[in-house]
Amino acid sequence: MRWRNVGVEFWLKKQAELNGEKVFIDDGTKQISFNKTYQYASRLAYQLKQLDKPRIGLYIDNSIASVILINAAWLAGIEIAMLNTRLTKKEMLAQMASIEVDTVIAREPIQLKGIHIVNFENLWTHLDDNQYETSFSIERIASIMFTSGTTGPQKAVPQTFSNHYASASGCKESLGFDQNTKWLSVLPIYHISGLSVVLRALIEGFTVRIASKFNSAAMLKIIKEELPTHVSLVPQTLKWLMDEGFDQPYQVQKILLGGAKLSSALIDQALQNRLPIYNSFGMTETCSQFLTASPEMLTHRYDTVGKPSENVDVKIKAPNSQGHGELLIKGDNVMQGYLYPENKQDIFEAGYFNTGDIAEIDDEGYVMVYDRRKDLIISGGENIYPYQIESVAKNYLGIEDAMCVGVEDDTWGEVPYLYYVANITISDAQLLEHFKQNLAKYKIPKQFVRVESLPYTSTGKLQRNRLKL
Repeated sequence: MRWRNVGVEFWLKKQAELNGEKVFIDDGTKQISFNKTYQYASRLAYQLKQLDKPRIGLYIDNSIASVILINAAWLAGIEIAMLNTRLTKKEMLAQMASIEVDTVIAREPIQLKGIHIVNFENLWTHLDDNQYETSFSIERIASIMFTSGTTGPQKAVPQTFSNHYASASGCKESLGFDQNTKWLSVLPIYHISGLSVVLRALIEGFTVRIASKFNSAAMLKIIKEELPTHVSLVPQTLKWLMDEGFDQPYQVQKILLGGAKLSSALIDQALQNRLPIYNSFGMTETCSQFLTASPEMLTHRYDTVGKPSENVDVKIKAPNSQGHGELLIKGDNVMQGYLYPENKQDIFEAGYFNTGDIAEIDDEGYVMVYDRRKDLIISGGENIYPYQIESVAKNYLGIEDAMCVGVEDDTWGEVPYLYYVANITISDAQLLEHFKQNLAKYKIPKQFVRVESLPYTSTGKLQRNRLKL
């Protein structure tokens, strides 16, 4: 699947030429065309160039202004590091330090010690007629995202324009979209899932209807009245929408789901409502989805995440007697290696990226992912690393050991529970306050359990599966 002029000029510039007056971003109140976006972005690029920074952080929201800012940075030849706005300041600072970023452009007020914060509004009010545009290179790093927090093994993922293009190409083939697409997305643009929707629109030339936060009634109203053709959701938001009355597809052709496992009950309900659900699996390292399951596939096997896009190759490393083993992937959508930590070992094997996820590929080519990374907890589409929570727990005076596990939850898919060994009595309220000071809200354990000891292997590794409820 190839598009015109790829690798020759910026995708926004191409769309300004081909589909200039077409709506690019619609926020429900305002709309902006590809041409207007390009005009504003090239003028903002001139302002950004004056910062003289090869790489900057972005503290952004789901807005037209954020999309303009992203494209302006690219036109200026600047790599953008996406800050998860739900993280603590401590976490943000550690991430920026790991990739040597000392300047952040912020859409909302924020203070980060040692970081130069540039208020977006100040840049915007000083726009003039000066424009800037560097030459386009498809192999250049476009965006940098982090796979986890900071206390644990944070990893900085560089995503090139080429990676993004390959991802969009794979999605076009496996899911389907065209210039008539209108894609509704409430997923944060600082996540790969949200940014990838914007990039697909940039490459193809369709309209993105962005929303700043999820509200069931508001989303259903958009679906009924504004008639989007595509919607990006996580399983829980789909359930909330169906509870709200999403009982027919209206004009929706594709509902792309990801971020958490789909239950058979949710699949059954969605298909009964004739909702065109597509389950997917992807990672920050693969620039979003590379496995997609159509409604037909889900009818055949509800636990599948589908089959790979044609432009990627997947296989199972050292499968056991049940065919289960680590999932490996090779394709142009896969990053070249982490920016941080550098020289990380064992991430590639003969050109294949080792996802660390336990999966199976059956005789029909369907992929089932059983554990999304061995220890990773996915709660409401957010990645939570047990190691990070355990480290924060061990910093509390009196706690000798700690283990965090993910526990199934009907609302969030999984939530973190903390088991700890302590030599003094500690109240839940004390622990809660400690965690509030050190971790983002969504990472705070939902239950604290004091135990006499924790299970270890003979080689000294924690056996988290021994404590899973």
